[in-house]
Amino acid sequence: MTEQKENKSENKTVAIALQGGGAHGAFAWGILDKLLEEPRLDIVGVSGTSAGAMNAASLVQGLTHGGRKGAQNTLNRYWGSLKKVSGPTTPYQPTLFDKLSKYHNLDHSPSFLFMESMQNFLSPYEFNPFDMNPFYDFLKDFFDYETLAQSPIGLYLATTEVQTGKIKIWNNHEVSADVLMASACLPFLYQAVKIDGKYYWDGGYIANPAIFPLINSGKTQDIVVIQLRRLKCHKVPTTRMEINDRLKEITFNGCLVREMRAIKLLTQLIDNGTIKEGAMTRFNLHIIRNEESFDRLNMSSALNTDETFLKFLHEEGYKTAEVWLRDHFDEIGTKVPVDSDGTFSDFM
Repeated sequence: MTEQKENKSENKTVAIALQGGGAHGAFAWGILDKLLEEPRLDIVGVSGTSAGAMNAASLVQGLTHGGRKGAQNTLNRYWGSLKKVSGPTTPYQPTLFDKLSKYHNLDHSPSFLFMESMQNFLSPYEFNPFDMNPFYDFLKDFFDYETLAQSPIGLYLATTEVQTGKIKIWNNHEVSADVLMASACLPFLYQAVKIDGKYYWDGGYIANPAIFPLINSGKTQDIVVIQLRRLKCHKVPTTRMEINDRLKEITFNGCLVREMRAIKLLTQLIDNGTIKEGAMTRFNLHIIRNEESFDRLNMSSALNTDETFLKFLHEEGYKTAEVWLRDHFDEIGTKVPVDSDGTFSDFM
């Protein structure tokens, strides 16, 4: 009994911020799978947007019900269910050529190209006037919202309020199937989600992911950001698809870049004594990412729920987390330098 308490006292606590990215969220699933295997790491809070919101809710529900193993099982069940939810009728299916390629993109999928062109002329209110949404039905049944509401692990999900353009963060007791759907509501695919008389879209437009709720919670000084969207591209995009993809990457990373810059400024003010010690809490920010895993993937692959692709992303995430734990675990709970590699430098 004494030994258990001693081991517990050596554990490090973190809060995790999960970026969105559709099917690319399976990469974060792999990272979480590995982090959950680390017995010295305790997760006390999670924020998420879009696919990150699904990972966050799965993580909190699983941890609350069955500890680390429960979280792994819930994440595994969620990602394993996606293909069944999308079903054989989804227009976002890879062709045989796509499946044989190493890129997992949908460039050669006639149904994907048709849907892309149709979105230039029709809104979801026009091509889906009855708002049929199997994914929403799945969310209602898959998650235990009473467990999420009562969990001691902080859960913070981001959405964008359509009419004001402001961020809305939903806490544990507010989370519902509507909130989860709103956090992943891409406006060219789904009708806006109405909650308490207001309308919401994907949170990625304004917080991808939201870091400040984890800071405000005061549960830990260490926040781990799991990033899916590439910051950099290796060449200037020239085709219509390349330009469109790059604009999306910049847009969905923009809010994270701004938040990182604000945190860096605050950290510098604390470190140089401009803000007196104790007046504000200094936070340690850690980034887990592997842009090489996404180098050959374009944005169309974020809609690819093929089991082989999801497994590939999970394996890439798992290996990335292995390397991160080996190289950076000892930094958790210590004063991470402001300009340490992989924390702030690439965002400036």
